[in-house]
Amino acid sequence: MPHSDELDAGNVLAVENLNIAFMQDQQKIAAVRNLSFSLQRGETLAIVGESGSGKSVTALALMRLLEQAGGLVQCDKMLLQRRSREVIELSEQSAAQMRHVRGADMAMIFQEPMTSLNPVFTVGEQIAESIRLHQNASP
Repeated sequence: MPHSDELDAGNVLAVENLNIAFMQDQQKIAAVRNLSFSLQRGETLAIVGESGSGKSVTALALMRLLEQAGGLVQCDKMLLQRRSREVIELSEQSAAQMRHVRGADMAMIFQEPMTSLNPVFTVGEQIAESIRLHQNASP
């Protein structure tokens, strides 16, 4: 369902009132509370904080990977403008639709040592590999 009228001009990402929690011993533990931000085309956004402050779970929630790990995500708005200029509500996308979004329209470089960038290869080579895999491109 298109949401172009809800995304301010110039924005490629808009998040409003993001809340993330996890269940522990039948109790809901908040990890992120009421986070809102937007990102304009050509702009860089840094989410900075101490270890355990919610940076990674925020990115995982936007990429819709957190629910698979048992995270509870609530958000008033998570709009993304795709490369095609179509604006989508991320929370309304199916798993199959999100597989097309990840890598093509948004990506994450993980912090974990086993999934982070390999220092033996250039950053460009590793990013190009991801693009080739997601867009069926040749080297």
